[in-house]
Amino acid sequence: MYKDTLQQIVFFIISSIIIYHSGKLLIALNGINSFTDFGIIMLFFVSFVFFINYLLRLFHKLLNALSF
Repeated sequence: MYKDTLQQIVFFIISSIIIYHSGKLLIALNGINSFTDFGIIMLFFVSFVFFINYLLRLFHKLLNALSF
């Protein structure tokens, strides 16, 4: 259980870093001009899905730990 939780925390941190940096690049885009721009957009949304997934899993574990 601890290994799984630690792995989820690491993936949560990695996905949040990816969202932050790709979000900064996404804000700076003026339009989709190349495949690199499209890749940045896809990276943002895919990492956002993983971010929400790990956030909900960790929040569920926290609620289970706090419930009696």
